[in-house]
Amino acid sequence: MRRICLWIGLGAVSVTPSIVQAELYRYMDDRGITVLDSRVPPEYITNGYEVLDAQGRVREIIPASPTQTELQAMRHARTEQERQRVADSTLLRLYSNVKDLDRAHARQIAQIDNQIATAESEIDVVQTQREELQRRAAGQERAGRQVEPQVLDQLADLDEESARLQRLIELKREETKEVDRAFAAQRERLAQLTR
Repeated sequence: MRRICLWIGLGAVSVTPSIVQAELYRYMDDRGITVLDSRVPPEYITNGYEVLDAQGRVREIIPASPTQTELQAMRHARTEQERQRVADSTLLRLYSNVKDLDRAHARQIAQIDNQIATAESEIDVVQTQREELQRRAAGQERAGRQVEPQVLDQLADLDEESARLQRLIELKREETKEVDRAFAAQRERLAQLTR
Protein backbone atom coordinates (compact mmCIF):
# COMPACT_ATOMS: atom_id res chain seq x y z
CA MET A 1 0.00 0.00 0.00
CA ARG A 2 2.81 2.36 0.87
CA ARG A 3 4.53 1.71 -2.50
CA ILE A 4 1.36 2.47 -4.46
CA CYS A 5 0.91 5.84 -2.77
CA LEU A 6 4.52 6.67 -3.41
CA TRP A 7 4.20 5.64 -7.04
CA ILE A 8 1.05 7.77 -7.45
CA GLY A 9 2.85 10.71 -5.84
CA LEU A 10 5.83 10.29 -8.18
CA GLY A 11 3.49 9.97 -11.14
CA ALA A 12 1.88 13.29 -10.26
CA VAL A 13 5.30 14.92 -9.96
CA SER A 14 6.41 13.59 -13.31
CA VAL A 15 3.19 14.75 -15.05
CA THR A 16 3.52 18.40 -13.92
CA PRO A 17 6.71 19.16 -15.89
CA SER A 18 5.18 17.74 -19.09
CA ILE A 19 2.20 20.12 -18.75
CA VAL A 20 4.54 23.08 -18.31
CA GLN A 21 6.68 21.94 -21.25
CA ALA A 22 3.62 21.59 -23.49
CA GLU A 23 3.17 25.40 -23.42
CA LEU A 24 4.44 27.10 -26.58
CA TYR A 25 5.07 30.68 -27.56
CA ARG A 26 4.39 32.13 -30.98
CA TYR A 27 6.24 35.30 -31.96
CA MET A 28 7.63 37.09 -35.01
CA ASP A 29 11.39 37.20 -35.47
CA ASP A 30 13.35 40.10 -36.98
CA ARG A 31 12.90 38.66 -40.52
CA GLY A 32 9.11 38.65 -40.13
CA ILE A 33 8.90 34.85 -39.79
CA THR A 34 6.45 33.39 -37.27
CA VAL A 35 8.30 31.17 -34.79
CA LEU A 36 6.92 28.55 -32.36
CA ASP A 37 9.25 27.92 -29.44
CA SER A 38 9.27 26.91 -25.79
CA ARG A 39 10.46 30.42 -24.87
CA VAL A 40 10.54 33.93 -26.33
CA PRO A 41 14.05 35.37 -26.70
CA PRO A 42 14.42 38.62 -24.76
CA GLU A 43 14.95 40.72 -27.91
CA TYR A 44 11.47 39.75 -29.21
CA ILE A 45 9.46 40.15 -25.99
CA THR A 46 8.71 43.84 -26.63
CA ASN A 47 7.23 42.94 -30.04
CA GLY A 48 4.46 40.93 -28.37
CA TYR A 49 3.72 37.22 -28.56
CA GLU A 50 1.04 34.56 -28.02
CA VAL A 51 0.97 31.80 -25.41
CA LEU A 52 -0.39 28.51 -26.78
CA ASP A 53 -1.63 25.48 -24.83
CA ALA A 54 -0.71 21.87 -25.57
CA GLN A 55 -3.39 21.67 -28.29
CA GLY A 56 -2.06 24.79 -30.05
CA ARG A 57 -4.92 27.05 -28.96
CA VAL A 58 -4.12 30.63 -28.02
CA ARG A 59 -4.36 30.96 -24.24
CA GLU A 60 -3.10 34.49 -23.93
CA ILE A 61 -2.00 37.33 -26.19
CA ILE A 62 0.76 39.57 -24.89
CA PRO A 63 0.59 42.81 -26.89
CA ALA A 64 3.65 44.63 -28.19
CA SER A 65 5.10 47.30 -25.94
CA PRO A 66 4.15 50.80 -27.09
CA THR A 67 6.79 52.73 -29.03
CA GLN A 68 8.13 56.06 -27.78
CA THR A 69 5.84 57.84 -30.25
CA GLU A 70 2.82 55.88 -28.99
CA LEU A 71 3.77 56.60 -25.37
CA GLN A 72 4.05 60.32 -26.14
CA ALA A 73 0.69 60.22 -27.92
CA MET A 74 -0.91 58.52 -24.89
CA ARG A 75 0.61 61.10 -22.52
CA HIS A 76 -0.58 63.90 -24.80
CA ALA A 77 -4.09 62.41 -24.92
CA ARG A 78 -4.18 62.19 -21.11
CA THR A 79 -2.99 65.81 -20.86
CA GLU A 80 -5.66 66.95 -23.33
CA GLN A 81 -8.34 65.02 -21.43
CA GLU A 82 -7.22 66.65 -18.17
CA ARG A 83 -7.28 70.11 -19.78
CA GLN A 84 -10.77 69.45 -21.13
CA ARG A 85 -11.95 68.24 -17.72
CA VAL A 86 -10.63 71.42 -16.05
CA ALA A 87 -12.13 73.62 -18.80
CA ASP A 88 -15.49 71.88 -18.46
CA SER A 89 -15.44 72.25 -14.69
CA THR A 90 -14.63 75.96 -14.96
CA LEU A 91 -17.33 76.49 -17.59
CA LEU A 92 -19.97 74.83 -15.40
CA ARG A 93 -18.84 76.82 -12.37
CA LEU A 94 -19.08 80.14 -14.26
CA TYR A 95 -22.34 79.58 -16.12
CA SER A 96 -25.35 77.59 -15.01
CA ASN A 97 -26.90 77.64 -18.49
CA VAL A 98 -26.48 79.02 -22.02
CA LYS A 99 -28.45 82.21 -21.22
CA ASP A 100 -25.93 83.11 -18.48
CA LEU A 101 -23.11 82.66 -20.96
CA ASP A 102 -24.92 84.80 -23.57
CA ARG A 103 -25.32 87.61 -21.03
CA ALA A 104 -21.60 87.44 -20.16
CA HIS A 105 -20.76 87.53 -23.87
CA ALA A 106 -22.94 90.60 -24.40
CA ARG A 107 -21.31 92.36 -21.40
CA GLN A 108 -17.80 91.70 -22.72
CA ILE A 109 -18.67 92.91 -26.22
CA ALA A 110 -20.27 96.05 -24.72
CA GLN A 111 -17.04 96.77 -22.79
CA ILE A 112 -14.96 96.45 -25.96
CA ASP A 113 -17.43 98.65 -27.87
CA ASN A 114 -17.09 101.29 -25.12
CA GLN A 115 -13.30 101.18 -25.42
CA ILE A 116 -13.59 101.65 -29.20
CA ALA A 117 -16.03 104.56 -28.73
CA THR A 118 -13.66 106.19 -26.20
CA ALA A 119 -10.71 105.84 -28.60
CA GLU A 120 -12.77 107.35 -31.44
CA SER A 121 -13.70 110.32 -29.19
CA GLU A 122 -10.03 110.81 -28.33
CA ILE A 123 -9.18 110.81 -32.06
CA ASP A 124 -11.73 113.60 -32.56
CA VAL A 125 -10.06 115.62 -29.76
CA VAL A 126 -6.60 115.00 -31.25
CA GLN A 127 -7.89 116.05 -34.68
CA THR A 128 -9.31 119.29 -33.24
CA GLN A 129 -5.99 120.05 -31.51
CA ARG A 130 -4.11 119.27 -34.74
CA GLU A 131 -6.31 121.64 -36.77
CA GLU A 132 -5.69 124.42 -34.22
CA LEU A 133 -1.92 123.90 -34.40
CA GLN A 134 -2.04 123.85 -38.21
CA ARG A 135 -3.88 127.18 -38.22
CA ARG A 136 -1.21 128.56 -35.90
CA ALA A 137 1.58 127.27 -38.12
CA ALA A 138 -0.11 128.65 -41.25
CA GLY A 139 -0.50 132.04 -39.53
CA GLN A 140 3.21 132.11 -38.72
CA GLU A 141 4.10 131.25 -42.32
CA ARG A 142 1.72 133.91 -43.72
CA ALA A 143 3.39 136.48 -41.44
CA GLY A 144 6.72 135.51 -43.02
CA ARG A 145 8.02 133.86 -39.90
CA GLN A 146 9.39 130.39 -39.52
CA VAL A 147 7.04 127.90 -37.83
CA GLU A 148 8.02 127.50 -34.20
CA PRO A 149 9.82 124.16 -33.54
CA GLN A 150 7.54 123.42 -30.58
CA VAL A 151 4.49 123.66 -32.89
CA LEU A 152 6.09 121.15 -35.28
CA ASP A 153 6.92 118.85 -32.34
CA GLN A 154 3.35 119.08 -31.05
CA LEU A 155 1.99 118.24 -34.52
CA ALA A 156 4.26 115.18 -34.69
CA ASP A 157 3.13 114.11 -31.20
CA LEU A 158 -0.53 114.46 -32.18
CA ASP A 159 0.05 112.40 -35.34
CA GLU A 160 1.67 109.66 -33.23
CA GLU A 161 -1.22 109.73 -30.77
CA SER A 162 -3.76 109.52 -33.58
CA ALA A 163 -1.92 106.52 -35.10
CA ARG A 164 -1.75 104.84 -31.67
CA LEU A 165 -5.48 105.27 -31.18
CA GLN A 166 -6.20 103.89 -34.67
CA ARG A 167 -4.09 100.81 -33.85
CA LEU A 168 -5.96 100.41 -30.57
CA ILE A 169 -9.29 100.51 -32.39
CA GLU A 170 -8.11 97.85 -34.86
CA LEU A 171 -6.88 95.66 -31.99
CA LYS A 172 -10.21 96.02 -30.21
CA ARG A 173 -12.10 95.06 -33.38
CA GLU A 174 -9.92 91.95 -33.67
CA GLU A 175 -10.54 91.26 -29.98
CA THR A 176 -14.29 91.39 -30.66
CA LYS A 177 -13.90 88.66 -33.29
CA GLU A 178 -11.81 86.52 -30.91
CA VAL A 179 -14.31 86.97 -28.08
CA ASP A 180 -17.15 85.99 -30.44
CA ARG A 181 -15.25 82.84 -31.50
CA ALA A 182 -14.36 81.90 -27.92
CA PHE A 183 -17.91 82.38 -26.65
CA ALA A 184 -19.33 80.42 -29.61
CA ALA A 185 -17.08 77.45 -28.71
CA GLN A 186 -17.96 77.76 -25.00
CA ARG A 187 -21.65 78.01 -25.85
CA GLU A 188 -21.53 74.84 -27.91
CA ARG A 189 -19.64 72.96 -25.15
CA LEU A 190 -21.93 74.26 -22.39
CA ALA A 191 -24.98 73.16 -24.39
CA GLN A 192 -23.47 69.65 -24.61
CA LEU A 193 -22.65 69.55 -20.88
CA THR A 194 -26.06 70.80 -19.71
CA ARG A 195 -28.25 68.54 -21.88
